[in-house]
Amino acid sequence: MNASSEVVVVGGGVVGAALTYYLAKSGARVTLMERDSPGAGVSGASFGYVNAAQKRPEHYHRLSRLGVEAYDALEKELGPDSGLGPRGGLLWPEPGSLGGQKMEALVEELRQWQYPFELLTPDEAAQVEPGIRVAGVDNSILYLPYERWVEGNLLAAALVSRARDYGAKVMVPCSALKILHHSGAVDGVSMSEGSLPADTVIVAAGTGSVGLLAPLGYHLPLERVVGVLGITSPLPCLLRGVAYPGAYHVRPTHEGRIVIGAQEVDRLADEHTDVSTPPSWAGRLLQMAQLDMPGLEGLRLEEVWLGVRPMPADRLPIIGRVPGIEGVYVAVMHSGITLASIVGQALSTEVITGERAAFLEPYRPDRAFPAKTKT
Repeated sequence: MNASSEVVVVGGGVVGAALTYYLAKSGARVTLMERDSPGAGVSGASFGYVNAAQKRPEHYHRLSRLGVEAYDALEKELGPDSGLGPRGGLLWPEPGSLGGQKMEALVEELRQWQYPFELLTPDEAAQVEPGIRVAGVDNSILYLPYERWVEGNLLAAALVSRARDYGAKVMVPCSALKILHHSGAVDGVSMSEGSLPADTVIVAAGTGSVGLLAPLGYHLPLERVVGVLGITSPLPCLLRGVAYPGAYHVRPTHEGRIVIGAQEVDRLADEHTDVSTPPSWAGRLLQMAQLDMPGLEGLRLEEVWLGVRPMPADRLPIIGRVPGIEGVYVAVMHSGITLASIVGQALSTEVITGERAAFLEPYRPDRAFPAKTKT
């Protein structure tokens, strides 16, 4: 890429915002197109857990670990208003012998992979998080000192703000309608107001990436997965970090509310579910968390967030140049919060210099994907 090249990033979630930030910081001429506002989509409705402990297979764990580590430098660069929570998370097994077996297997893998952790008793865990009381678990509470939570909308906004400082152009609200190309190479992006010339286009639009790439002959193997989160009324100082038991997961917000999610509740909704007021079944989230957090008694769910997450067919990120059209890249993944910083750094370097990061090779768009199961 030469100094006069124009790069367009489509999608202003945390991944697109990070790409825009690192491209601009490296001196690239970059424009971000976002149809709403930075972080307003699934990034803003994400649980926002920066983690690697439970990521599999091993190469994905190691990529996620790079993502976790990259946040230390990013936190220094962005400052205190970037949506980043403090480090430290607790994880303990679901009830029963199966939960204990899963925890033992997890601990053994973390030892082999030399991922930092500590095993705590319930009393020790209460010293880390005084608002948590774990019953029925002995010495099997995992403390993960480098994992943390993030408010995705705040992080995306902070990244875009700093990208502007480095000279990035930001077009919001602005919807990309079509990727323009000629003679096998990209030459721009069309929008309702006209078209924007580009030598490189990076599609980081989550589930919206499918429709943008299909006309280029690349069928992005992506599923749409609904995630539901319950948000409580404020109770500052109840929780500092992330807690991730077997059945549910919780974290605080910067204003002292508690975010609660659970897979069993995710299955009760689809992307058309009305959550403008909390559905009756959403109360199950609060009930689960109250078992381990007595301080939640008396709180209520003020909001329910619903996000439609992009989930690649093999559940692994899809990152790199799209086959068939020169100058088109894609960056789509479910764990966008965890991977935003490391993917933003690596892919921006690849776009600018052509240097491909070895740790991204398992996630290239031209790899083989599992066949879609017929129903």
